[in-house]
Amino acid sequence: MKKSLGRKIYIYFVIIIAFTLISVAFTGYWRSASELENQYEGLLTQIVDNVVHETDLFLKNYERATVSILTSPLVKETLDLPRGSNFYTAENAIKTGVFQSVLINNPEISMTYIVGYNGFRATDFNIHIVSFNYKGFEEYVEQLKEDTGLNGKLMIRDSGFLDGHLTLVRQLGDRTSSKSFKGIMGFELRIGELNTLWKGIKLGKSGYFFIVNERGKILYHPDSQRIGKQLDGNQYQAVEANTDQTFELPGEPGRVFFSRKSEYSGWTLVASMSLSEQRQPISDLRQTTIIVGILTLALASLLAYRFGQSIIRPVRLLESGMRQTERGQWTRVPLTGSRDEMDQLISSYNTMVARLEELVERVYETELHNQENLLKRQLAEFQSLQLQINPHFLYNTLEIIICYAVIQKSGEIKDIVRSLSYMLRYSIRTDLEQITVANELKHVLYFMEIMKYRIQRDFEIDVRIHPDWLLNNMVRLTLQPLIENVFKHAFQEGIDDSHAIVIDAWQDSVDFCVTVTDNGCGMEPDILFRLNERLMRSHEEKSGSQTGSEGSIGLMNVHNRIQMVFGAQYGLTVQSTKGEGTTVTIRMPASNAPTIASSRAYPS
Repeated sequence: MKKSLGRKIYIYFVIIIAFTLISVAFTGYWRSASELENQYEGLLTQIVDNVVHETDLFLKNYERATVSILTSPLVKETLDLPRGSNFYTAENAIKTGVFQSVLINNPEISMTYIVGYNGFRATDFNIHIVSFNYKGFEEYVEQLKEDTGLNGKLMIRDSGFLDGHLTLVRQLGDRTSSKSFKGIMGFELRIGELNTLWKGIKLGKSGYFFIVNERGKILYHPDSQRIGKQLDGNQYQAVEANTDQTFELPGEPGRVFFSRKSEYSGWTLVASMSLSEQRQPISDLRQTTIIVGILTLALASLLAYRFGQSIIRPVRLLESGMRQTERGQWTRVPLTGSRDEMDQLISSYNTMVARLEELVERVYETELHNQENLLKRQLAEFQSLQLQINPHFLYNTLEIIICYAVIQKSGEIKDIVRSLSYMLRYSIRTDLEQITVANELKHVLYFMEIMKYRIQRDFEIDVRIHPDWLLNNMVRLTLQPLIENVFKHAFQEGIDDSHAIVIDAWQDSVDFCVTVTDNGCGMEPDILFRLNERLMRSHEEKSGSQTGSEGSIGLMNVHNRIQMVFGAQYGLTVQSTKGEGTTVTIRMPASNAPTIASSRAYPS
């Protein structure tokens, strides 16, 4: 059983720890992996947004550069000249006064030009060109004029006139209306400047991004050989269909892509990262989680074993102590010294053993006491049986005395003998252990009938017991001995009219008490103390040690008989004040049920 309990505790702990560890590890790994994926997706989105924003700002900077040309009065006057005019002076003036400042402030512009619908044309360069193809330039300008997309706003053409350049072109309006155009102007911007702008963007070890225009032509790619080439049809469809979200590109396995289209330039920027590189942190996290989990489980298993042993050892001590107690040896279990709940349990067990030992001793003493009470009861019954030897002879003798008293006309003798006869019948009956208060009062009445002739005067006892309590049970022959003691001890100097005896009673939910009070001489405090001490230790006295005085059964006799009937918590208590009187209280259990035997206590 010992091994089984320890094994169960260890297995339960390991299961709980493993389940908790696996749950936490799985949840943490799943949440972390999900967060990492979201972070990578957010990183791609942020990078693409930054690239789009920086590119748009870069291009908008050149749109602002066109403002100086658009607002130049010299340019507007020249474009308003009629066709066939001499434009030589105006061309030189525009080169010197307009183009030079633009080219100086923007060195990345290789060429700037203005072509009027009136035949005017002016060009200027920021680089040295050995042989300029004027014919090809004229054809390129004619294509720009025929482009229906020109509407006065800056337009970006990814295929510039010069190789490796972008064309930034817009229409020029006249001085009277912004909707009436007189010519076009353009910049040839080196694409290499954009490469410099995007070159510093990092997407991990194998990540990159590229830019395509609305026709699928690659404007920028880290692989310079792919710049200017057309993106594969399926790939371009995937880019267009998955704008602003992650996707996989056909022909690019193991990579994830994110695209966003610039509303300003119309270009689509696509960022790409390797799935293996993206998932490497997740794989590292999974591996770390497994290693930490195994180590944690091993450490937790060791702690669970030690914790289980810390519980099992005290339990085994308790089990051993219980087995000793089971054999009748009241064994105390030593404390472990940990001052925890197990020490409290052992302490409680030791307290329980001590109390059980004490209770067993009490039960043993109670059994001895009960046997002693049984012997006393048997002795009392034996004495009662002795008193019943030929009782009819005594009754008949008393009846003869009554007859002679009637013949001699002596009413006093007749009353005394008749009362004595009734008292004798009541005293020697053994079939009545408990009687009613009314029976006891009737017995006191016969006793007072005899005492009237003894004290040579009438003496009435003040009975104040409520009628509802007259049928309460009490022990036979308890009131009359107390009344007799009053006449013997309280009224030692004789009886006068001031003397009184009061019999009262009260009851609560637990006890029923009858009191006998006199206003006699009372007791000295030391005598009262010794009397109450004797009453409290009455169970220690041997049978027959209670002695009354001159016909009185005695307080100890009454007290012992009450305890034999109702229990040791009941009996007599005495209160007395020297010179004021004495009160004897009979304490019994509360009961309102009359008995059948009590109604037959006296013959009718």
